Amino acid sequence: MTSIIFAPTKKIGMIVFLVILVCGLGVRFFDLTDPPLDFAATRQLRSALIARGIYYPLVETAEDWQVEMAERQGAHSMIEPTIMETIVAVTYKIAGGEYVWIARIYSSVFWILGGVALFFLVKEMVSPDGAYIALTYYLFAPFGIAASRSFQPDPLMTALIIVSWWTFYRWYNTQSWKWALLAGISASAAMLVKSTAVFFLAIGFAVLVLRKEGIGKLIRDAQVWVIVLLSSIPVLAYHLYGVFVVGSLGKQFQGRFFPEMLKELKYYLRWKNALSAVTGHELIIVAAILGLLFFIRKKELGFFLGTGVGYILYCLFFTYHIQTHYYYHLPVIPLAAVLLAGFFEFLNKYIKSKAVIPLARFGLGVILLVGMGGGYYMLNNDDYRNEPIYYKKVADFMGHDSKIIALSQDYGNRIAYFGWITPKPWKIGGNIDQTSNLESEMDLFEVYFRDFIEGYDYFVITRITVFNRQELLHDTLYKNFEIHEVDTGYIIFDLNKELDS
Repeated sequence: MTSIIFAPTKKIGMIVFLVILVCGLGVRFFDLTDPPLDFAATRQLRSALIARGIYYPLVETAEDWQVEMAERQGAHSMIEPTIMETIVAVTYKIAGGEYVWIARIYSSVFWILGGVALFFLVKEMVSPDGAYIALTYYLFAPFGIAASRSFQPDPLMTALIIVSWWTFYRWYNTQSWKWALLAGISASAAMLVKSTAVFFLAIGFAVLVLRKEGIGKLIRDAQVWVIVLLSSIPVLAYHLYGVFVVGSLGKQFQGRFFPEMLKELKYYLRWKNALSAVTGHELIIVAAILGLLFFIRKKELGFFLGTGVGYILYCLFFTYHIQTHYYYHLPVIPLAAVLLAGFFEFLNKYIKSKAVIPLARFGLGVILLVGMGGGYYMLNNDDYRNEPIYYKKVADFMGHDSKIIALSQDYGNRIAYFGWITPKPWKIGGNIDQTSNLESEMDLFEVYFRDFIEGYDYFVITRITVFNRQELLHDTLYKNFEIHEVDTGYIIFDLNKELDS
């Protein structure tokens, strides 16, 4: 682990490495027990509900209604395998309770392990000094601090993408069976956790291998076939099962690709804004791109160009999500980390000044301190500890057995998780904010509304501002139904008690 700048001896190198890792893990443990509403709340609550559905049938002391409710809430449509949710649910059982912050620990640890793989990859691919730069950026990119501890598959997927890069690169350099097997297994694991990992693996790997060997030789290479089969068979089997046996997985490909967006300038501006937010700044994107100069005559250039093409295709396919779900860009953080290491080495190559060494060491220390302080401020900036109490109170007015429609936060996931009810989210055309589509036709709305509420007991509103904007819904409920409960922040209409005309 020795390097010229950050680790003049092996012992110092190990200490610096461990200090960076410990600080990177520690910053993610700030405000650990706050409810998972600080980042991508809808997605995190979805995983929390699935984990609850796995956990409660294992609890001998749980009441029958809790088990039934948990299983019903956890029966979400099939997207990716419930790997994270199952791990967390089993840990609930061991810990003796549903402590959702356990998921933060797992995601954080997985992210740190990805950092270890990143360090050894960059150490071999760039330099030992570059490895410290890459690891520090990867662990302390502000967006990454919050996103990497969230309860969703993406932190684990990103960590496995890095492991796959490293193991594949080791195989590429050694051509050993051990690394071929590890490369295939790690790529398979990454894509199984979340299939979008394929965009960050397949093209880069293909370009690197094709650069080394011709197609004819590749076809006869048993190790290549092992890597391809190991990495592809599990994820293909899962998707074939989900599409043709279960049937629901095919629906997940709907509403992803909107080719008309590709013609709009604002789509590309939003893409740029998302990328800037995830990496930290536009200048970091520029520095990462300039980092390719370090690889310009090296075999790795093809890998990065291929991975870049994969990322572009990924963004062109997930046209809506890459603008609105910033965590879709999460794998860009380790990719930028490697390229920033290359940029650092490119600059260092031309500076060649002993004065750089103390400045670089001081700068690394400052980044660690600022990263810890900034992370503490960012993660403690909002407090969501009153949310469970609030939503439980609202849900208790209606009862767990009631059939409920909700115009509520996170498409109803928040009141579902904290209130132990299963609401039907109010929406028109797939989006609760599209009431205007029907506002020109009152009769149309009336027919839609009556059909939507048939058989339901209550209509609960906790998104008051959105409710007030939806004039037809607002007027229809107030004119036709009694208010069951009302207070600051919520209104509950009793759908079984209509007002006299």
